[in-house]
Amino acid sequence: MGGLEDMTQGTQRDLKEVRSEGADIRIGKMGLTEGVKDEIRRCLKDHGIVKVKLLDKSLDRWKTAEITARETESELVEVRGRTFILRRNDSH
Repeated sequence: MGGLEDMTQGTQRDLKEVRSEGADIRIGKMGLTEGVKDEIRRCLKDHGIVKVKLLDKSLDRWKTAEITARETESELVEVRGRTFILRRNDSH
């Protein structure tokens, strides 16, 4: 998981803004579908960072966050409760 020390000042500012806002994407009872992954990729391309909320309490939050990051080729920044933040991984 990436730390704040790895982020530029602009990215840190974006992270603070994302934390204070509602989730951009919600993962519901259908789980991590291709449509959800496509929407996450689009948000990452457009904004570089995305906040995702898990609505289905049966999903393991850490496992789902890690799988989502891997399958969208992004970096998991943090997990708080049932919400996690991803940022674009520019090394891909």
